[in-house]
Amino acid sequence: MTKRISAALRILIAAISFIMLVWVNLNFVTAGTFIGTALFGAVFLIMLLWKPFCKLLKRIWRKHIGKILLILFGGIIAFCAVLCVVFSVNMAVCIEKPLDEPRAVIVLGCQVRGETPSSMLAYRLNAAREVLDEHPDAVCVVSGGQGNGEDISEAEAMRRYLIDNGIAGERILKEDKSVSTRENIRFSTEILSEMGITNGVVIVSNDFHQYRADIYARENGLSDIGHHSTRTPFHNLLNYWIREWAAIMAVRFEI
Repeated sequence: MTKRISAALRILIAAISFIMLVWVNLNFVTAGTFIGTALFGAVFLIMLLWKPFCKLLKRIWRKHIGKILLILFGGIIAFCAVLCVVFSVNMAVCIEKPLDEPRAVIVLGCQVRGETPSSMLAYRLNAAREVLDEHPDAVCVVSGGQGNGEDISEAEAMRRYLIDNGIAGERILKEDKSVSTRENIRFSTEILSEMGITNGVVIVSNDFHQYRADIYARENGLSDIGHHSTRTPFHNLLNYWIREWAAIMAVRFEI
């Protein structure tokens, strides 16, 4: 009975790993693709080759240096797993945090195709409109420079989109020099600081992105930070979520 349960459990884990392996590869290639493929691919292969894997571990464990390496490797895996759980909890907490009276909205940039916002950027802009329509006194910083394949800056494409969708141009401040999330926040914060706004700021981005944005916002002296998120398409979510683990780890350990 115990062997049957063990075999059934391995089959279940293998099936889940295979599903996750497929899911993480549904998006275009990012760091999340490589990390997720390595992680779920390794688990799937271990479950598939369980007996040879156990024999290999026993052979390594018999040697003194093998014990040290296995303990060290196991400790690193456990530490990374705990970090990913902690990061995920913080990411979930930061997905939505409304403010009663926001003074400003920062919309984080994303890909522009030619002069047209990508679907993900359009989702962010529509989410920003929700806050701006509800709080007509709040200003909006659209943040993002010009990247490869973009005919104009992300900020300019965002400004045009918001104006075309009913947001007054005088409410929109353009930050068009940044090339990363950290610069998005830093340069946008500088613009708002010049206006005397250092609190009551709502950050608009995708759900997975908000925790790292919150870290950068606090680094740059913002307080009373709100978050309003747009959802990430389900087929993209795992890839981006795993990529974000790596990005947060790099921030926390200054890699």
